[in-house]
Formats: sequence, C-alpha cells, structure tokens
Amino acid sequence: MDILVVGAGVVGAGVVMRLAGSPSLSAGRVAVTDRNPDRAWHLSKKHGPSVTVGSLDDPADVVVLATASGSQARLARRFLGSGRVVLASSDSVSDVRRLLGMNGAVQQQRSLVVAGVGMAPGLSDVLAVRAAEEIDEVTEVHVAKFGTGGPACARQHHRALSSLALEWRAGWKQRPGGSGRELCWFPSPVDAADCYRAALPDPMLLVRRFSRADRITARMAATRRDRLSSWLPMLRPPHPEGKLGAVRVEVRGQRDGAWCGRILGASAAPGFAAAAVVTSVLELIGAGKVSGTGVVGLSEIVDAGEFLEVLEGQEVVCEEFAGA
Repeated sequence: MDILVVGAGVVGAGVVMRLAGSPSLSAGRVAVTDRNPDRAWHLSKKHGPSVTVGSLDDPADVVVLATASGSQARLARRFLGSGRVVLASSDSVSDVRRLLGMNGAVQQQRSLVVAGVGMAPGLSDVLAVRAAEEIDEVTEVHVAKFGTGGPACARQHHRALSSLALEWRAGWKQRPGGSGRELCWFPSPVDAADCYRAALPDPMLLVRRFSRADRITARMAATRRDRLSSWLPMLRPPHPEGKLGAVRVEVRGQRDGAWCGRILGASAAPGFAAAAVVTSVLELIGAGKVSGTGVVGLSEIVDAGEFLEVLEGQEVVCEEFAGA
C-alpha cells in the first residue's frame, strides 16, 4: 500500500522513521508533505530513496494526518475516496466532533476515517476495551494522561486546560477545565501526578463502546502554574519534544455480582507512543485486519489483544496495576 504522511512534526517524523526502517511494513511508497516544504524535503532526504516528498493531491491508499490539532477534520474531507483509509491523530474536541459528524459523507464515499489515533485518545481507548474484557458490566471508565508530544501538542493541551471539559454521566455534562483535581498513579517512571479536567475528546469515542456506562471521564496532568496560566498565552515556548509521558485507564464495574476494577497503563514519550500507535494500525491494515467504512474510533476496528501485541513490537509495553 502507498502511504502519505501529512505533517512532518514530532509524530509525522516518527511515523516516517518507522516506515523507512521497516520497508516490508509499508510494502509500497511512503511520501511526506508539510506546509513547510523544507521540513518535508529534509525528512525525505534523511531517510533516503524509501521516502519521497508528496502533496495533498497524492493518490495514496492510506493517509496519516499528523498536523496540528484543529486542522484535521478539514483535511480529512479532502482525502475521502473509494477504499481510502484516513488516520487522524488529533486530540482536539472540535476535530473529533467534526470527524464524527462526517460519518454520512465518509460512508457515501466508501472511505474509512479513524479518529483519535494517538496515545490518548487511541491507545487509551484500546486499553479500556482490554480492561473491560474481564468485567461483566462496565459502569465507569476513567482516562488520565501525562505529557505532551511536541510544540503543537503542548499548545493544544494549554488550550484544553482552560476550556470546558466534556464528561459522560448517563448523558453529556460540561465541567470547568482545571477543576476536579485527582492524584493519579501512572506506570514508572512517571508515577504520581495531579490530574485535572480538560477539553479532551476521549469520552466522545469511549461512549461509542461503553454506552451503558454511568460515568466516562478524562483528565490530564498539570501543575499549579499550568492551571493559573491556562487563560493566558503560553509564558514560554514549548519544548521541541516531550520526553516523559504516560497514559492510565481505570475501568470499574461488576463481575460475578461483585464490584471490581482494572487499571492498565503505558509510559513512553507521547510523540514516540503516538507514532508507534499509528504504525501499529498501518501494520494491521497491511495484514488485511482492518476494514469498514465511516468514521470510527480506534477501539472499534481493532482487536484489543492483537493490537497491543503489535504495539509491543513497536517498543511500547502496556502494564496492569495489580496492587501491592
């Protein structure tokens, strides 16, 4: 299959690097494009003849959208076509809402658009489904994430902390961003971090799998300074790439008539993990294990156990909290 990567930032560059390092994975042409042509050119030169510079008119079989959040719904419309698969990595509420609203048009075009192909949402959704496999009736799903991938991701998280958070409580509720402080324990080396409500799209995708749950929430780690400055422009330029990151998913419910819960998680640099998630999906697409039309979340088109095995081959290992 021919693959077009749109965006040569942290996530896009990570996907291109993995595809170039494993030619058998793509089994076709890999092209990259970016609004900064020099950045796309330098990335293609870095990986040799296996990667070329493409354009938005490239007739690729699979398109990976690795641009800044907020632009991906508009781009996805441009790539609709018979049999084409579009992987959108955005963690923006507006992007995911618009993508889900495109379902009718995507089905009419016989395309497949996968929303939230990243660390969270994406890996978090699959972990939730995996955790729910041993629970008879799921009543609550709670997601928390730590860290940012690159400058665009850091800016998106800054905006999310000052925006209204969306939660599912047997119906949609809005809560102020930066509220709901909760101490969450992530896999090492992150360990404990204070997490707060924010404008995160995870509940919008999780409710499609857990529509009978009473509560579905999502939080992100933040410091006191992050909360106080979230209403202002960023006080300092974001780091080129986040080095420390993690995701944590807790699923609660009943099993054999008793209340129970499972906590799964993973730790990795967010940009690294997002690129690994995208590449794992590409591997499953190449193996013919992903099909369908319309707009879906990642957990709706992959088998959770199989996906996590493929992801482990991409050097992202998931863990379960088993207690002391």
